[in-house]
Amino acid sequence: MAIAASAAAASAAAAPATCIPLRVGYTDQHLPPYWLGEGKDVPNPPGAGVDFIKEAAKAAGFGCAPTWVRLPAVRLPVALASGDIDMAPLGEMNAYPPAIALPHDKSGNIDLDRAVHNMVVVLVRASDKLPAGIEPMAYFKGKVLGASQGFAYTRKLRAEGLSINDGGRDLERNLEKLKLGRLDGVVVAAVAPEHLRDALARHKGAIVLLPQPLLKSRVWLAFNSGYYREHRGQAEALWNWLLANRPRVGSMLGNSRKQD
Repeated sequence: MAIAASAAAASAAAAPATCIPLRVGYTDQHLPPYWLGEGKDVPNPPGAGVDFIKEAAKAAGFGCAPTWVRLPAVRLPVALASGDIDMAPLGEMNAYPPAIALPHDKSGNIDLDRAVHNMVVVLVRASDKLPAGIEPMAYFKGKVLGASQGFAYTRKLRAEGLSINDGGRDLERNLEKLKLGRLDGVVVAAVAPEHLRDALARHKGAIVLLPQPLLKSRVWLAFNSGYYREHRGQAEALWNWLLANRPRVGSMLGNSRKQD
């Protein structure tokens, strides 16, 4: 009987893992190094953010690669709450709909540690020669900052009294407006400042990064609440993987694959 039980266990271990379909929504904007390309198609390479989520889903035991759904950033929370997608990277919001599931700690509060921590930084013209020690939140009040369309941090910046022009679809378009003098700075979210190195290099020193961020924020890998209830084990495993890998999240998200 022991031999039979051992054989059954070995057979089960050798069986292929069950595939749990996972539809992941993310922005249809070109925001390197995290999200590459524009529109509905997923390019090759797709960007470090896609690679990162793919690795997280694999580690959490979903058993197969996610299906990718590209949407305008402003539509992601709506699509997630309605169940059109199962998971999406979601910026901080004042309140979260009950149909969106986030990680919680033992006290029932949103678990801040099981998120991707990033910062909102400001890019400016080198010719403006702003001092390195400038406090950007105070300096840019009364000035105009450009931002990409649809991201949660723009609401928080407006609440701080900043004037935000988020008519530009992506970082490059906003940087061109900055060089033309139509903006006083451009804000962008980054897990680490060095992730913007390639974007700055394209402008050959004309654009520089202010050392002090405007604010620090978090991005959740949030689930539709119905999907979470059905696949709670995998969702919690994914969030726990984020926590366990926090020391290397920055390097993982800074590695955008070269074209295959």
